[in-house]
Amino acid sequence: MHTKLHVLNSIQPSTATQKKTMFPYSNSRLEGLNQCPVWGTVSAQKRYDTQARSMALEAGETMHQVYAAVRIWQLANIQGLPQHAKVVANRIFGKERWEKCNTGLAAGDDREILLQICFEVLHSSEWFDDPSDDVRTMANMELSAIKYVDERLPYMENWPIYVESNKNPRCMVGIEQVFDVVLEYDDGKEIRYIGTIDGLVQKASAKKWYLDENKTAARLDAGWRAKWDLYHQITGYCASSTSVFGFPVFNSRVTGAKVKPTGKGEDIIAVEPLARTPEQIYRWASWLRSTAETFEKYKDNYAWEHADRYTHSCNRYFRPCALIPFCNDTEEGRRIAFDTQMVDADPSPSERAVMEM
Repeated sequence: MHTKLHVLNSIQPSTATQKKTMFPYSNSRLEGLNQCPVWGTVSAQKRYDTQARSMALEAGETMHQVYAAVRIWQLANIQGLPQHAKVVANRIFGKERWEKCNTGLAAGDDREILLQICFEVLHSSEWFDDPSDDVRTMANMELSAIKYVDERLPYMENWPIYVESNKNPRCMVGIEQVFDVVLEYDDGKEIRYIGTIDGLVQKASAKKWYLDENKTAARLDAGWRAKWDLYHQITGYCASSTSVFGFPVFNSRVTGAKVKPTGKGEDIIAVEPLARTPEQIYRWASWLRSTAETFEKYKDNYAWEHADRYTHSCNRYFRPCALIPFCNDTEEGRRIAFDTQMVDADPSPSERAVMEM
């Protein structure tokens, strides 16, 4: 006999009480738990105090600032809403930094001015090159920004960014929009889910709303394209956006950009349309619940000792997992390390965004 999955009843914006009392699950936290329950449970709470950088994560966050700047420029110059753009820019970059990025620009056409803004965003970020990584460098990210602008600029009028009200600059705008929602299931179980959508745009020819996501990658091959057809993050973001914005958002496109453009083949690829169905949302909600329940089961009182170790993930992303020494220790040694040798884990980008709301 098959076990019936719990049915999702609703997705609603989190209340003030729920925000104070419920653990926020981001997609990255959930994926970490899937990669290995021990790693996902421990790393959500503690980490070793190390100066090692996550170059892929840093580069991705830096390039996402560029993508946000491009959308802000579109809002001001293509959609004719400079005050809306200013409010969004100050929210994302801070007033002082945005003024430095958006003033003192040399004369030029739209492309030249937009590229100047992108370069100022890059150079005013916290990024600095690491001699051990010749892929993720400032020079390569500048080239990637050029490729991205050249790809997006000609089609901006075809993909207007969502604006709740043209008359109110402080309204909800589909740029780096944070969501914080609660899923309720048929048995009353509630789970809090958070994230940030890169963009919400309308495909002008079809009059349909699209989730507009950006991803950085080392390569953009057939495997990279295919993963988005079922990817839970896209499904969850569509479902959550539908709740937050108040209208159906069941389509999406994902734009991939190589951090190190090769000039050979496609350095920028847009994958669309990616339609989501009720069945996919049902299965995403089931996955979210079962993964969150793994964390709930093992997070307290050293219960991670009883969690399964997924040793196939010890070489995640082609480098040794930081918790190999931890898992390879004795039970007593792990408790000592957790209590005295490790520091509180850093919040994920989505968790930081929610805390800043």
